[in-house]
Amino acid sequence: MDSRKFSRPATTLQPHEFPSSGFEIIDPRQKVEEERLPFYKQDDYYPMRIGDVIKNRYQIVAKLGYGTSSTVWLSHDLSEQRYWVLKVHIHTLKENQELKVYRHIAGSSLDDHPGREYVRRFQDSFKLKGPCGEHDVFVMMPLGMSLRTLQEMQKGAVFQQNLVVRALDQVLLGLNFLHEANVTHTDLHADNLLVAITDDSVLSMVEENEIHNPSARKQTGNVITHVSQYMLGGAGPLTICDLGQARIGSEHRGNAMPIPYRAPEVILNMTWGKAVDAWSVGVLAWDLLEKGSLFRIYNDGCKEQNDSHHLAAMTALLGPPPPEFLRSSAETRKYWNNDAIFFSF
Repeated sequence: MDSRKFSRPATTLQPHEFPSSGFEIIDPRQKVEEERLPFYKQDDYYPMRIGDVIKNRYQIVAKLGYGTSSTVWLSHDLSEQRYWVLKVHIHTLKENQELKVYRHIAGSSLDDHPGREYVRRFQDSFKLKGPCGEHDVFVMMPLGMSLRTLQEMQKGAVFQQNLVVRALDQVLLGLNFLHEANVTHTDLHADNLLVAITDDSVLSMVEENEIHNPSARKQTGNVITHVSQYMLGGAGPLTICDLGQARIGSEHRGNAMPIPYRAPEVILNMTWGKAVDAWSVGVLAWDLLEKGSLFRIYNDGCKEQNDSHHLAAMTALLGPPPPEFLRSSAETRKYWNNDAIFFSF
């Protein structure tokens, strides 16, 4: 945990009044935002509303995003007179892996590492009592748009090579920091790389926009589902975010990584470690430079067929794996013969 202290201003801001009308009302039958996720349950999420003041301090001024285990909100700290992001987790998490990883990093004594600035900082956490249970809330520095969003704004939805080289330099420094802290990210892709903000006026503009041009929302009973604002802007370094799938330690087994980004040792149920992040960087580089993904999902409904096609594509691109790799897992016999010739289709 970042232990920096901030001096309290002499006065505390009064909460802003946010509009109670004048916004688009979405048809209750239409699924929006987190409701579209495959395992969504309304009662799992905290029923946050724009304008709420949390812990008599953080006023919620905009929704920034959502995921399978959390929603993300921009808050105006009425005491410190600054902005923070609140990441509010679902109350059904049995173990908050991201909180565990952040606390592990805080105890690593690596704040002087040159890659530290490229990994999102965790400022504080607290529990928030909801109608169905307690929710972990992270307090973090606001960041700008994702690298994926920035890429979609480029001509042809690809970056120039010199920009990708600079971006990967920052990503590799951030990964080196995580690896020195004995953490493997496992979930590195353009959506989890955000551009740091260098001008806080962007944040006040987001708040003003929500006051004067309030976002659309849907009401189901007493629960309001807000539509997220895009956090545009940002001219700082790339920042590695979302450590919810990160692992602590040098050796692991089991499923990990987004399907198109999976390293071969993950597909083959081998022991894996920090090298899977290096594999992700290679796939990321392709995705930033080319219009199509390097490895595509061929069949969502059949894991074995998808694994077979995935490994076949790797073999076609990189050639047969070395003998020592083939000897590392009995799973390899499903796909390669003793001469390292791929035969499973």
